[in-house]
Amino acid sequence: MINIIAGKYKGRRLTYINSQDVRPTQARVRKSVFDILGPLNGKSVLDLFAGVGSLGIESLSRGASELTAVELNSEVFKILLNNINTICSSDKVKLQRMSVDKFLNMNKQKFDIIFADPPYGKFSFDEIKGLASGFIKKNGILCIEMEKTKIKNDEDHRIKHYGNTQVIFCQIN
Repeated sequence: MINIIAGKYKGRRLTYINSQDVRPTQARVRKSVFDILGPLNGKSVLDLFAGVGSLGIESLSRGASELTAVELNSEVFKILLNNINTICSSDKVKLQRMSVDKFLNMNKQKFDIIFADPPYGKFSFDEIKGLASGFIKKNGILCIEMEKTKIKNDEDHRIKHYGNTQVIFCQIN
């Protein structure tokens, strides 16, 4: 069961799918991520590899002004669409059913926060950072959830570990 943790949609349940292709962010990881990010009031959010929408909908619940969510898998996209329509249909949401590469190639908008939760083992930290960092506003945050791997510590990012998962926060100046 996936519940929204805080904000105006607190306690609302997300529909999800049992599949090895979908790995919704665990509640304890989401709580930690949003504690680190702080208030989202008025922020624009891009959720890459959106899955069923747990990070994006949590962002809207916590005050984000707009969400763009990108998901390629058609079965997962239907669940994402249902979750958006059921929980946050009155919010400013754009859904894109396409690959992240294709979306970023056609996108012109910049965002305050970008979440990327790619399938484990399919993308490296450097690939995601390279793809997404051009779409972050000044002082924006890129938040990448991925399988725990060695990443060179750098002053432009912070790494938090949760079991086999790590979340990397990169501030773009």
